[in-house]
Amino acid sequence: MAVGFLGSNGEIEKGKNFAKVDLLNRPLEVSYFVNNLCNLNCKHCYVGYSNPNDDLSIQEWKNTFDELIDLGALTFGNVGREPLLAWEKTSGLLKYFQDKKAKNPKLRYGLVTNATLFNEEKIKRLNELNPDYLDISIDGTEQIHDFIRGKGNYQRAYKNLQEIKETAPNLLNKIFISYTLMQPNKNTLKETIQEMNQLGINNFLISPYVKTIHDEGNLGLDNSEIADIYENIKIGNTVDFSKTKNLEILLKSDYDTQKDLMDLLVKRKIINVDNLLIDEYGVIFNKEEKENNSKIILNFIPIPETLTRAIRISHDGYVGGCEEMFHENYPELTVGNIKEKSITEILGNKNP
Repeated sequence: MAVGFLGSNGEIEKGKNFAKVDLLNRPLEVSYFVNNLCNLNCKHCYVGYSNPNDDLSIQEWKNTFDELIDLGALTFGNVGREPLLAWEKTSGLLKYFQDKKAKNPKLRYGLVTNATLFNEEKIKRLNELNPDYLDISIDGTEQIHDFIRGKGNYQRAYKNLQEIKETAPNLLNKIFISYTLMQPNKNTLKETIQEMNQLGINNFLISPYVKTIHDEGNLGLDNSEIADIYENIKIGNTVDFSKTKNLEILLKSDYDTQKDLMDLLVKRKIINVDNLLIDEYGVIFNKEEKENNSKIILNFIPIPETLTRAIRISHDGYVGGCEEMFHENYPELTVGNIKEKSITEILGNKNP
């Protein structure tokens, strides 16, 4: 899967032509918060609910994932808040998915991290656990990244990326640089891609910032600005593909939080709905081939995904979508808690 709620979810599979297809009304994509803790205080963090306690146990997570796999879920992502702050649980669940994938090779699993807390031991263990993708948040060149995420955090992340390159180079192909596009960094994308590419990283996920009630300052971009940036990337004005090889740039939009943007991208034919592909994970997309085996992917989501194709589970067991987690009263906005009912019961009650 790619450019879904979880992040990159790894490389898009080879697609077939999209026409009228069964959009698979089941939870294909599951993101989970292994904790509600983070070592950073990023300006654009959307997580609004504040309870740091009542974490689900590893066994509670495994029981829930067993049911979701039986329901047909294929992609699982640990989205935080910062998974490396709960390393024992994070690595234990990655091992669980590794074992499950041995029986069902279609399963995919990974995590999203700010990369500041890696060390050699964690990197080696992560390499053994063989995730399908590793989304690492880099939001610009050093000065801009540190403005957004805190002083010194670019160098911490960069040093650990170098350590990954030296200790577990196989992981480099699984890394996606997750770049949240907003006002402070809208002009540093080209330099950021160059800096990361010099480390041997070829994959990039561009996600427009979604304005929330927690917005610190004027971070958001107008839809027209985002569309302009996407168009310039697509036609090759932002990245010199003649000087790079094997780049994959995923340009994200979604129905549930950015439908107006997605509609504008269609209207301006940046997304071409007459030339859509769909892969076996239900991802609908355009693919633009560029020089030197590089490509640009734009996803397209024609229907609401929350609770039909994608779900999110908080660290304390509440089931909902992404947007609900913008709010402190998140439990009131969700559809149930797996401490009280099984995930099968919760989702069964929400079938259209």
